[in-house]
Amino acid sequence: MLLLTAACTPKDGMRAIRTAEGQEADLGKIKEIEGPVTIRLVVRNEYADTLYPVQLYTPCGCTQARFDRKPVAPGEDEVLEVTYNPAYRPGPMREEIQVRYQDSPVKVRTFAIKGQVIGFNHPIEEDRPYAFGEGLYLSHKVLSYGALRPGETGDFFFRHGNGNGRKAVVTFDIPDDWKPYVRMRQPGKMKADERDTLHVKFTMPEGLDSVEFVLQPRVNGKPTEEVLRIRAQKKKAVSFGI
Repeated sequence: MLLLTAACTPKDGMRAIRTAEGQEADLGKIKEIEGPVTIRLVVRNEYADTLYPVQLYTPCGCTQARFDRKPVAPGEDEVLEVTYNPAYRPGPMREEIQVRYQDSPVKVRTFAIKGQVIGFNHPIEEDRPYAFGEGLYLSHKVLSYGALRPGETGDFFFRHGNGNGRKAVVTFDIPDDWKPYVRMRQPGKMKADERDTLHVKFTMPEGLDSVEFVLQPRVNGKPTEEVLRIRAQKKKAVSFGI
């Protein structure tokens, strides 16, 4: 199947790309700010028998595909309508679309799309919605570890960002009594509008049924108005009756 990939624009404005199995349909540059892009993949049935498509599969939720479940005779074109959502996916992209067949000379055909997503700087509030003050934004107000056994360590990842228009030093004060149970790196110096993710490990202490305490964020040494809370509870022992 040695088809050259070709593109055209039909009257309805939707771009169509002729491709084949084993080839990559090149979408070119995709601007994230413009939202999802939809194309038609046009694939010829090069087999001597009719194809009966019954199902589509795309591994990533960022890619959706639609098709008409109608037989494709030898030499006819099968058309797939494919929509790719570039949101929060800057850089090179490659996604696959599988078409599954029944009572056909082939069970599965796999096609691929590729391109380069041109990202843009999202507003910091989109994925760090909580303004703690002093220009600090976080994705969570509470780090909830759920139920842990005494001595068990839980993990929590949260996003933070410096919403100031200038450099800032960001730190989190851990109460002295809780320092043996909390492990995290300090953000330290952050550029203007810099964003990052913090990993916080918490170990459940012995002798407590529940835990709640606060971490005090500071920006350039000044405490923020809001505090970050840590919560956990002791996991109940499971008893088995006879």
